[in-house]
Amino acid sequence: MKTSNNGNLRRKIKRITSSKEFTLILVLVAVIIVFWLINPNYLSAKNVKGIMNSAFAMGMLAIGIGCLMIAGQIDLSAGATGMLGGIIMAILLRTGMPWGVALIIVMAFGVVVGLVNAFFVNVMHFMSFISTLALSTAFGGIALIITNAQNISIGNKSFTEIGAYMVFGAIPFPFALMIIIFILYGIMLSFTGFGRRTYMIGCNQNAARLAGINAKKITTILFVNGSLISCLTGIIMASRMHMGSPTSVTGAEMDAITVAVLGGIAFTGGAGNMFGVAIGAVLIAAFQNGLLIAGLSSYYQIVAKGLLLIAALLIDYSRERARKKALMIH
Repeated sequence: MKTSNNGNLRRKIKRITSSKEFTLILVLVAVIIVFWLINPNYLSAKNVKGIMNSAFAMGMLAIGIGCLMIAGQIDLSAGATGMLGGIIMAILLRTGMPWGVALIIVMAFGVVVGLVNAFFVNVMHFMSFISTLALSTAFGGIALIITNAQNISIGNKSFTEIGAYMVFGAIPFPFALMIIIFILYGIMLSFTGFGRRTYMIGCNQNAARLAGINAKKITTILFVNGSLISCLTGIIMASRMHMGSPTSVTGAEMDAITVAVLGGIAFTGGAGNMFGVAIGAVLIAAFQNGLLIAGLSSYYQIVAKGLLLIAALLIDYSRERARKKALMIH
């Protein structure tokens, strides 16, 4: 009996240590140690707070985009949706509207954007990659027109205090909110029927349809969900920055995709979980912050971000090959 228990323990330890999440944690620890050795201020309270704030936008968008990727779709309008949501919030607050009412209006805007994306994919049968990219471009132009390419300041103190609030006096509220949402979505994907159907659609949409799963309905819910998360991200960013900006969240969807793929979500759909994505968000934020504190110019940081995306795609490619090989063996 003792030998059997030891064998089970060894198998559990081997399963944990061979998981992609464990590998990401090791890489994160290595990144932290390297940059701390380069500059001891890397682990100062101020800099750690900066890392948490940097992880927020890409991590939040990665939740919505990640759910869509699991279902075999993508949303390249996520950043532009969040950016426009933040601008609308700022405009409404400048009219004197209570921020709670403005919040509802902006979230309603998110629902409309999600339904439009779902319409293009489910009814018009456009590729989500193309249709959401087109919407992103349109939103970018609209934002520049309504703001005249200028930031819109927010003077509502009760609203701006939200983004600056520190949970337990140490954790920025945006980061704490992101972690809570990661946990909720991780539970939803792993332990609910909706989550299981999302994975099934991503694995094989035709087989899912034959099994009685309404793929269009689930895809619509996921597009609306993604746009709502994007708008919430834009709102929190506007609160933190005290303004609505035409550059606040736009482009962050590429970082979010990098986070999702690095965290284990397959670009082809049907695989991945939110735990890995959460670690991926902190890892990339820590890495980017490390480059900054090491004194590298912004040009090198852009190159590094591109290389990270390539690395994430290569990892995804190797995972997909391994998965197909395992299916062939079985």
